[in-house]
Amino acid sequence: MPLLRIKRLAVATIVIFAAPVAAGCGSDGDNGDGGQGAAPSPTATQTATQPPAAERTLTIRMTEFAFDPNDAIAKAGTVTITAPNDGRVVHELVLLKTDEDPATLPKKGDEVDESTSVGEIADVEPGSTKEATFKLAPGKYAMVCALPGHYEGGMYGSLTVE
Repeated sequence: MPLLRIKRLAVATIVIFAAPVAAGCGSDGDNGDGGQGAAPSPTATQTATQPPAAERTLTIRMTEFAFDPNDAIAKAGTVTITAPNDGRVVHELVLLKTDEDPATLPKKGDEVDESTSVGEIADVEPGSTKEATFKLAPGKYAMVCALPGHYEGGMYGSLTVE
């Protein structure tokens, strides 16, 4: 019976040494970082806060021949628009203040009438990104690429400013 006694002693030893380890896994306020005080993970209210007006940003990606998002939304005020060109040719983003459907904008000759332009991000080379800051009033805007053939190719979208 000495073999049975050795097995019992081995089991008892394991239980004795495992108990403190198991106790350390409880919820006694130690978050498992060894008392180093790791920062708590962000809560939904922390990530959902609106940045100050001066820090509002919007990214509009450009490809052949589209904007993404095609129907963007922004808050009124100062907005920085970042325009990466993910396409293979040069693009631009012209903002027009208009209630017109972006697909049926008035033209001057072969080009979109830019008389209601509030600004643009011009000549963004393929693989590059440019940005510009706009002071936007509430309302409807059209986004167009006014480079030859791009608007006709379907490169337009809308921006609603709330």
